[in-house]
Amino acid sequence: MKINPIINPNVMRSYQATKSVSESKKAAGGRDEVTFSNEALSFSKALTDAREMLEVRTPAEQARLADLTDAVRQGTYKVDSEKVAEKILESVQGRR
Repeated sequence: MKINPIINPNVMRSYQATKSVSESKKAAGGRDEVTFSNEALSFSKALTDAREMLEVRTPAEQARLADLTDAVRQGTYKVDSEKVAEKILESVQGRR
């Protein structure tokens, strides 16, 4: 079976035009640049603010989280396998 190539001069011209533009941009700056619109920056700030509002913790919760974080980092945190198994069974049986 012979497969004939698809020859469309418009496709090749379009590819060549795109290729030359991208090569000239690379040669000019050498670095990529990203800019964000004011709307995107505003949305990002609003999202960050909303996350912070949802993560309000009491001083006791903050202390407990700090202790757990330290234990994990130091490698001294131990998982109570019986409690884990209990919670799994409760979840499977629908007893929350």
